[in-house]
Amino acid sequence: MKCRICKKEAIVKLKHYNLPLCEEHFYEFFEKRVKKAIGKFGMFSNDDRILVAVSGGKDSMVVWYVLRKLGYEADGLFIRLGNGENIDKTQEMIKDFAKDIGGNLIVEDATRYLYGLSTFEATRVLRRSACSFCGMVKRYLMNKVAVEMGYDVLATGHNLDDEASQLLGNILHWQKGYVLRSWPVLEKTHEKFVKKVKPLVLNYEDDIKLYAEMRKIPFLKETCPFSIGATSKVYKKMLSVLESDQRGAMLSFYMGYIREKDDFFKKDEESVNLNSCEICGYPTTSKVCYFCRSREKLRERLGRKRGTIEG
Repeated sequence: MKCRICKKEAIVKLKHYNLPLCEEHFYEFFEKRVKKAIGKFGMFSNDDRILVAVSGGKDSMVVWYVLRKLGYEADGLFIRLGNGENIDKTQEMIKDFAKDIGGNLIVEDATRYLYGLSTFEATRVLRRSACSFCGMVKRYLMNKVAVEMGYDVLATGHNLDDEASQLLGNILHWQKGYVLRSWPVLEKTHEKFVKKVKPLVLNYEDDIKLYAEMRKIPFLKETCPFSIGATSKVYKKMLSVLESDQRGAMLSFYMGYIREKDDFFKKDEESVNLNSCEICGYPTTSKVCYFCRSREKLRERLGRKRGTIEG
């Protein structure tokens, strides 16, 4: 099997494109996909201060690595969602990786906003879904840190599989508001709302894993135990079955959305009026944001007094 580009011996075959490549041209192909996403969607420039949300998973580790390799001064943010040996090890892994790539790592501890509880412990008190609550906390703190530390852009590791499966779920349930917001860039629409981007949006998850392994980028092999049974996994499975029969179907589906979004949904688009939360000042569509409402309910259920917690 020969590399499609240079005719040397190929060491990988990207099944989604039916494309055999040597090591050098695989790296080049992958990184060009990232550059294409950055340019196509106007994600950021070399003058922007970029903060990458890094969980320790392959996607976030790869996007931080590639942005640094492409010459962007991107820093990393790790949010501790609890305490324990596994979280300590993950933090150390990311800290060592930051040194290797010459990036600055910021660590934020979510437990100090949750009366010392992990996000999972807080969900048990609040009787909420672990996935949705954890996601809300991460989104709030990522934005908060980025705003308060003066970053222009927050980058996450969402990949093509993530975005296509989310889009499929939103279309199946005709959640037009979510469909409209499935764009790879979420612009700044409030003084305390940082621009959010997804540089891996044109890269398949399989290719990201392969890139991480070949580049010897460390990452967590385990998936979050609370994601088991998540509906997003159902949609990913559906798209994977389709992809196995029709190469490139997932990319075609998502890029069709990118091309046709305005024609299909523009007339139904409604502007979202963002207010400033009466407690923390961060953007919300209500008087008090979901994060602060959750903290208040948590405080009540724990019987804690006000003023005993940071933030």
